[in-house]
Amino acid sequence: MRVKQLIVICMVLMLLTTASLMAGEQLDEANAKFTYNGKPIHPFLIYEFSNWMSDSRPPMITTVDVAAAFDSNKYQQSTIEKREDWLFSTKEKNVHEDYKEVDMFGYHWLGTLANGIHVVEIGYGGGGSGFFMDLIFIKFFEGEITWENKKEKQLLMSIVGIHSLGDRYEGDIKVFPNKVFIPASESQRWGGAVENDIELNFPVE
Repeated sequence: MRVKQLIVICMVLMLLTTASLMAGEQLDEANAKFTYNGKPIHPFLIYEFSNWMSDSRPPMITTVDVAAAFDSNKYQQSTIEKREDWLFSTKEKNVHEDYKEVDMFGYHWLGTLANGIHVVEIGYGGGGSGFFMDLIFIKFFEGEITWENKKEKQLLMSIVGIHSLGDRYEGDIKVFPNKVFIPASESQRWGGAVENDIELNFPVE
């Protein structure tokens, strides 16, 4: 009887160790490639961080679970399209019974700072000529949640910073180990134009 108990305990420990290693691998993958299980993080998952344009305030949603969102019906209804270095998704929304608008959201992963924070350029369009852009800063970390009376591992993605780029920003942003350089967008003539070079500094932790 004692031998059987030891076998069961060993099997449980092996399963827990395997789950922990898999979770660690997923975190490593996200930090190295900004992907999950070999696939890009869905644009509309990142869009969860965006407020309504009429709400001028910090993001209301600051953390999402990449693992739980993977292959979920909510995000599989919209495909991912790659355009150069950007990933886009679109979805229709009913304005009224005879008219539909298309929401479009995309992101461009620019790289990672020395402190592990990811720098991501994002943009949103609602059917008109505007494409409203921000620079956001992302951090991945592991978590755990109790679901249906059992522990589930989480790969959490949090927004830790945001900087507005205005409508149709056209500059070539550069990411360095401890700073981000946002050049002026000379041809940008619309709302929130970046008229001067901007340097955002991030002390190395």
